[in-house]
Amino acid sequence: MLVKKIARILILGVLFIACEDPIDVDLETSEPRLVVDAIIGYNFNDGEPVTAGEVKLTLTAPFFDQEVPAAENATVLLRDETTEETYPLQENEPGIFREGIPDLEFNRAYSLIITYNNETYTATTQLMRSGTIESVTQGDGFLIDEEEETEVIISFKDVVGERNYYLFAFGFNNFLVSDDEYYMDNGLTFSYYYEEVEPGDLLTITLLGIDKDFAAYTEQILTQSGENGGGGGFGVAPANVRGNLYNTTNPENYALGYFALSETDIALIRIE
Repeated sequence: MLVKKIARILILGVLFIACEDPIDVDLETSEPRLVVDAIIGYNFNDGEPVTAGEVKLTLTAPFFDQEVPAAENATVLLRDETTEETYPLQENEPGIFREGIPDLEFNRAYSLIITYNNETYTATTQLMRSGTIESVTQGDGFLIDEEEETEVIISFKDVVGERNYYLFAFGFNNFLVSDDEYYMDNGLTFSYYYEEVEPGDLLTITLLGIDKDFAAYTEQILTQSGENGGGGGFGVAPANVRGNLYNTTNPENYALGYFALSETDIALIRIE
């Protein structure tokens, strides 16, 4: 179905942007560590659910290295902890696994199991619900420079009846973390200011449901990259930011990165 294919492409595009910059960490003489970028998105897609994403494995490298090596020849599995069924993922490119991701369901746990260099890394999480983007419109406001900034006004509706955390992806590697402490069960309207976009540009704005731990992790990444509050640089940390991966074989040789399952909502706007 064409609609399902388009939804899959949009999810893949947004999630790949969210993971496209590997974590370059200056560890001096330390042995390289495994870095895991694993964000898998789900969209209801008008009754034709789409699940898409990737597990990307790299190794830490000195901060000024131009290339970050892929962690090749790993095995990657997803396990449904309710049914105990295991799904092997296929390595499509060196260190990148995209095929074999199963359909996801809410209110059940899923584990990511990675075996690399005879050591096993695991993380367990649930699919987190997302709010709904109600509208995206172009405004005429600005923060500093009227000539360089374009205002986009986003209104979204909160998931009712629970505490929620969200990650907004605005494109151009720009992100914002939000929680519903002050708008719980309602929603929020806010402005985001783009720089250097042109009339005719098509912008993609994505809302991802995340848990409290992933929200804190992302805040650390954005803060350490100097971009907290909506800037670029997601995934580029100047220090070791621990995620939710555990090395069950050798705990001291921990991995960096995160495994997250996120319901997504996506809106497009063409700049006038």
